[in-house]
Amino acid sequence: MTTRTPERTPARTPAPASSGYSRAGAIRTVTEREIQVATKNKAIIATFIIVLVGVVAAVFIVNFFTGRDSDNPELVVGGTDSSVVSEIAGDGIDVSAVDDRDAAVSAVQDGKDAALVRTSDGFELIADGTPDPAVAAAAQAAASAVAQNEALDAVGVDPDDFAAALPNAALTTIDVSEDAQDDNIAAVVTTMLGTMVVLTFIMIFAGNVGGRVTEEKSSRVVEIILATIRPIDLLIGKILAMLIVGFVGTVVILGAALAALGMTGMLADIQVHAATIPVLLVSFILGMLFFSALYAAAGSLVSKAEDLGSTQMPVMLIFFAVMYPPIFGWSVPDSTVMQVLSWVPPMSLGVAPMRYASGDMSLGLLIASFALLALTIFLVLLLVARIYRGSILNNGKKMTWMRAIKAGK
Repeated sequence: MTTRTPERTPARTPAPASSGYSRAGAIRTVTEREIQVATKNKAIIATFIIVLVGVVAAVFIVNFFTGRDSDNPELVVGGTDSSVVSEIAGDGIDVSAVDDRDAAVSAVQDGKDAALVRTSDGFELIADGTPDPAVAAAAQAAASAVAQNEALDAVGVDPDDFAAALPNAALTTIDVSEDAQDDNIAAVVTTMLGTMVVLTFIMIFAGNVGGRVTEEKSSRVVEIILATIRPIDLLIGKILAMLIVGFVGTVVILGAALAALGMTGMLADIQVHAATIPVLLVSFILGMLFFSALYAAAGSLVSKAEDLGSTQMPVMLIFFAVMYPPIFGWSVPDSTVMQVLSWVPPMSLGVAPMRYASGDMSLGLLIASFALLALTIFLVLLLVARIYRGSILNNGKKMTWMRAIKAGK
C-alpha cells in the first residue's frame, strides 16, 4: 500500500525572526547572488553577443546598401582660388587644385569626377561624360561667386563687406498641407529599432526571472531560502538583479549602435533628439519592472519547468501587445490608434517614445504617459506580491492565477 503525500496548501511563509533581520541586507544579498548567476548563464551571454553583433552588423549592412560608404565626388580647380570653390562646394565634394587646363584634363582622365577651369572667356567644366549633378551645381555656384568677387573688386567694393551687407536670401519651403510630414522619419525609425532592442532585452531578462523562480521551487531550495528571507524581499532582489544586468546590457547595445552609426557617418544624417536615448532607457526600466514581476508570478504558480509555458502565456500575449504597435504604426505615429495607445499601459511603453521622436508628443506629455505607466506598474507589483506569497510554497499541482490571488490574502 502506497502512502500518498498530502498536497502542500499554499500559505504565507512565516516571517524570519525580527531580531537581527535587515530587509535591505536581505535584498542586497539576493540581488548580488542573482547577478552572479545571470552573468554566468551561457544562454544570456550567447543572446547578448548575438544581439550585439546583429545590431552592429545591421548598421553596416544598411550603410552598405544605401551607398553611404562611397567616396565624395572629386572636383579639381585650375586658374582660380580653390579655397573659394571648396567653401562654396561644402563637405560633400572633395576639391583640389591643379596648375593649368592640361593638368585638369589629365586629372579627369585619371579618374577625377570633373574639373573647373578659369579661362579668358569665363569658366569650363570638364568631365568624362555627363558630370555629376551635385558637382555641376557646385561648380556653377563657385563660378558665380568668383565672378561676383572679381566684379566687386573692379568697382572698389570689398567682397567681405558686400557679403556682410547682403541680406539672407535663403529660401525655406514650408508645407502646410494636411499630409505634410516633418523630415524626421529617420528619427522615428531609429527610435522604433531602439525600442525593439529594449523589448528584446526585457523579454530575455524578465523571462529569466520566472525561470529562476520555478527552478528554485522544483529543487525545493526556495524553502531553505525563505527560512531566513521574507518572500517579498526575495522577489524584490530577483527583479532588481535582472534589472541591473539588463540595464547594463541595454546601455552597451545602444552605445555600440551609436558608435557604428558614427563610424559609418549615418549618425549625422539622423535627426534624433538628445533625450531619445534616456527615454529608451527609462522605457527599459519600466518595462523590466512590469514584465519581470509578471514572469516571477507565472514562475511561482508551477513546480516543474515543463509547466511554465502555460502560466507564462498570458504574459507573452501582453508582451506581443506592447511589441506590435511600434512595428506596424511607426509610419503613422499621429493616427488615432497610436494617440490612444500612447496613453494605455503597457502599450504606451513602446508607442509613447516613438510619438515623441516624431514630434507628435511633447516631453511633458511623454512624462505624463510614463507617470501613468509607473502607477500601473506599482499596482501590478502589489498584485504580484500577493500572488507570490500565495503560491511560492505550493509544491502540488499547478495553480491558476485566480487561485494564487485568493491564496495570497
